[in-house]
Amino acid sequence: MLSILIPTYNCLCLKLVEELVRQAASLKTDYEIVVVDDASTGASIVHENSQIATLPHCRFVRLDSNIGISRMRNRLLQEAKYQWLLCLDADVCPSDSDFLKRYADAIGKANVVCGGLLYREGNGQNINPLRYRYGITCEAQTLDERQANPYQSFKTSNYLINKELAQKIAFDESFVGYGHEDTLFGKMLQQLGEPILHIQNPVYHDDTDTAAEFLAKTRRGIDNLRNHATDLQGYSRLLLTYNKLKRLRIVWLVSLDYKLLRRPIERNLLSANPSMKLFGFYKLGYLCGLK
Repeated sequence: MLSILIPTYNCLCLKLVEELVRQAASLKTDYEIVVVDDASTGASIVHENSQIATLPHCRFVRLDSNIGISRMRNRLLQEAKYQWLLCLDADVCPSDSDFLKRYADAIGKANVVCGGLLYREGNGQNINPLRYRYGITCEAQTLDERQANPYQSFKTSNYLINKELAQKIAFDESFVGYGHEDTLFGKMLQQLGEPILHIQNPVYHDDTDTAAEFLAKTRRGIDNLRNHATDLQGYSRLLLTYNKLKRLRIVWLVSLDYKLLRRPIERNLLSANPSMKLFGFYKLGYLCGLK
């Protein structure tokens, strides 16, 4: 028995749910699809997504006020009625028609199963260049790469988990904004000694943010990283680099360079040909400048 859980905020996900309903119809198990809307502000998006409630085995829950991603994920756990939870982001799409079948076949093989993330070849969804280049460079890991670092490779965009384990860990609700709640969740799985089974069952990430919106999200994610630095030590390359700079006593220098170069770097990152090296420095410089 399977609960498919999707948090959404200002993101159209009706087509995703329709595809999941189509695939679920051939499964030999009971299922439900629950979409929780975190008080989206786009009226047309809410109107279209509300049609999810008319689909078989589907529920659409709209919240009156925005509660943030971690509380949203925990709210979805409360909504689920079945033992196995398939958790997906709203801006993804199964890479083929056997997506749900593979997860159904994996039930019971491990308490946590991760399927992976891909981007469409040639940027088929016309994602902004910065988001696309970062995605294919840093997020679209091969199965071997994920298996080599199973906990650091855990992502909330596409995973299956036993409900009892999910409730035992839950998401840290002090992560009020975007970013790194999944990093801490992966660390907690490792601390519990809970194996993660990585399989080849990816979703496409079809992000709709502009490059400027992605940069803003990146900064908010680094704010979270800084605020939870103690908990996330050893699970973030950015923190590892920051700590090296701190030992060398040159954090101030990187922060100064960032302040002087931020404008031209942002022009590059918002262009059609963004540099990943500059993006790496942008993130490090922003972190070094935080108090």
